[in-house]
Amino acid sequence: MLKSCWHYNTVMKRKPGYVFGVDNSIFLLASIIAFVFIFPVIDIRLEHNLFVTIAYTLVLISIFSIIGRRNHWMRYMVIIAIIANTLLIFLFDKYLTASVFLISALTFTIAAGILIKHIAENSEVSVAIIIQAVCGYLLIGIIGVLLNAILLGFDESAIAIGESDYRFSSLIYYSFITLTTIGYGEIVPISIEARSVSIFIGASGQLYLTVIIAMIVGKYLNSSRK
Repeated sequence: MLKSCWHYNTVMKRKPGYVFGVDNSIFLLASIIAFVFIFPVIDIRLEHNLFVTIAYTLVLISIFSIIGRRNHWMRYMVIIAIIANTLLIFLFDKYLTASVFLISALTFTIAAGILIKHIAENSEVSVAIIIQAVCGYLLIGIIGVLLNAILLGFDESAIAIGESDYRFSSLIYYSFITLTTIGYGEIVPISIEARSVSIFIGASGQLYLTVIIAMIVGKYLNSSRK
C-alpha cells in the first residue's frame, strides 16, 4: 500500500499537472499555435522586433507548464532563455542573437524530450497524451525556425526569401512546411548549411511521428486487451 502510494506520488511529480481538469500542456499548445498561426498574420514591420519577442517569450513561459517539480535545472534554463531573449530588444548583435537562439533551441529540445518521457510513462491514451504529442511535434518546427534564423543572421543568402516577405514570418512558414515535408518550393535553402538544417528538420519530424505513433498505438492496444 505504502509502496503504491509512493510510486503514484513520484510519477505525478514528474508529469504535468491539471488546471480545472485540463492538462497544463494545453497552455504550451495554445502559445505555440499563437506563435505559428496568429503571429504571421498580424506581423507588422514597425512593431516586428517587439512582437516577435513577446510571442516567442510566451512560448518559453508556457514550458513551465510541462516541467515537473523536480526539474529545477530546467526551470533555470527557461528563465535564462527568457532573460536572454528580452535582451535582444535592446541589444542587436548577430553573435548575441545566435547565442540566444541556440540556448532557446536547446531548451525546446529538452522540452520535447520531457514530453516524450511523459508519453512513455503514461500507460493509457488520453486527451492529455495527444496534446503533449502535438506540442512535441510543433516544438521541432520552432527549433527549425531558430536554426534557420541563426543561418540568416550570418548569411542573408543562405535561404532564398522574397524581398517583399516579412523575414521571420517567412522563416516560420518555411520551417513548418519543411517539417511536414510538403515543400512548395517558393522558399529554397541555398547554402550547404541551410540544406543540412532542412534535412534535419524534415527527418526529425518524421522520426518523431514514427516513435510517437508507435507508442500511442501500443498503449491503446494494451489498454484494449486489459
